[in-house]
Amino acid sequence: MSINLLDMVKGAVSQQVMGQIGNVLGQSDAKKTSGMFETATQSILGGLIKKTATPEGAREVFKAVQDQDDGILDKLGDILGGGAQQQDHFQKQGGGILDMVFGNNRGGIMGIVGKFLGLDGSIMGKLMSMAAPIVLGVIGKHIKNKALDAVGLGNFLGSQKSYLGSSMPSALTSDLGFGNLLGNVTGAGKAAVGAVGDAASGAAGAVGNAGRAAAGAAGNAGRAAGDAGRAAAGAAGDAASGIGGLLKMFLPLLIIGGLYYYAWTAGWFGKAADMAGDTAGAVGDAAGGAVGAVGDAAGGAVGAVGDAASGAAGALGDAASGAAGALTGGFKMPEMPAGLDLGGFDMDGLKGQMSGITDGFKNVTDASGAQELAGKLTDFTGNLDNMGIGNLPEASKGFVGQIFGGFTGMIEKAMGGFAGNDSVLGILQPVVQTLMDKVKGFGF
Repeated sequence: MSINLLDMVKGAVSQQVMGQIGNVLGQSDAKKTSGMFETATQSILGGLIKKTATPEGAREVFKAVQDQDDGILDKLGDILGGGAQQQDHFQKQGGGILDMVFGNNRGGIMGIVGKFLGLDGSIMGKLMSMAAPIVLGVIGKHIKNKALDAVGLGNFLGSQKSYLGSSMPSALTSDLGFGNLLGNVTGAGKAAVGAVGDAASGAAGAVGNAGRAAAGAAGNAGRAAGDAGRAAAGAAGDAASGIGGLLKMFLPLLIIGGLYYYAWTAGWFGKAADMAGDTAGAVGDAAGGAVGAVGDAAGGAVGAVGDAASGAAGALGDAASGAAGALTGGFKMPEMPAGLDLGGFDMDGLKGQMSGITDGFKNVTDASGAQELAGKLTDFTGNLDNMGIGNLPEASKGFVGQIFGGFTGMIEKAMGGFAGNDSVLGILQPVVQTLMDKVKGFGF
């Protein structure tokens, strides 16, 4: 599934960094700075899509990504909040990227975007030069995570046409000459927006159908387990027929009851594994008691049935897990020691957002739920700098570190449960990685 690179770039720039960009531009309105940065990002992405449409261009962009410091995103705050020398070096690096992307058209592109935003050439140059390394840094992280080569990079950027076309102002798209490149997505105005909406609706329907199909598969697995139980019970009854009428009547009924209990409990997707384990123990104990009463011959028959039951229950558990998706047991906030000084750290805000993310993971069963959760994760990452972590007294860092350790551990466990679900992973992996990198940077 395609990933929205524009959203990835937004997620990589915290509120603090956006404020620092505004300071460099002399802009105090954070909302306006964010809008200007987004337009610059769209323009650079359009140039990258056009550049990588040829094999030679894709190789050139791929080399530029590899040559850039792969930790640049983690250093944005230090670079933009540092002295003039660091900022100048960063903007010079961005200027080189713009030359690679636009070539001799760099000045014209910047002039068009600057006119659209109402910025003079000097400010526009700073804005584009700061946005370029950030865009390349996000791309670099993605192709590293996905182990993409130059061809894969070209395909990835090509997949961004629909996202860019639906978000970029049509007037700017036309002025920059991106109309044909983006399939005139924005030129059709409201009609195009309607088409995108229809496509999204269709995709949602497809996801729903897939979910129903998975549920049907789980139901089929349950019926198959029931059939296997009846067959196994019949085999046990035949094997025990020479041992006595009482065993022949009792043992198959015991095993059938255990197997149907397996199937019933496995239908509760989130509890399937635990319930199946408990039930297996109960059936094993009961069968063992019956075998002890009637002799070793019956023990052999019951052992065979037990193996068949275990296999059926395992198949049911796997099917249920695949249909339901990965659910997390949540994260329990540890009790704060009495009298601990947090130095103004917003613990209540932290608890609230972590709770929202935990609930979000529990509700992810399709791409729609993943998109909603990705928004929460992005907001949480952006808000961390404003919670006062930097003001934590040394004595309280261990406690707060314990909280983040448990929380990120919960996220990693939940993400592992989505293995094989590319639609969900494609949405969540980039924002989760950004959050993990952010937390790691605090050095708890």
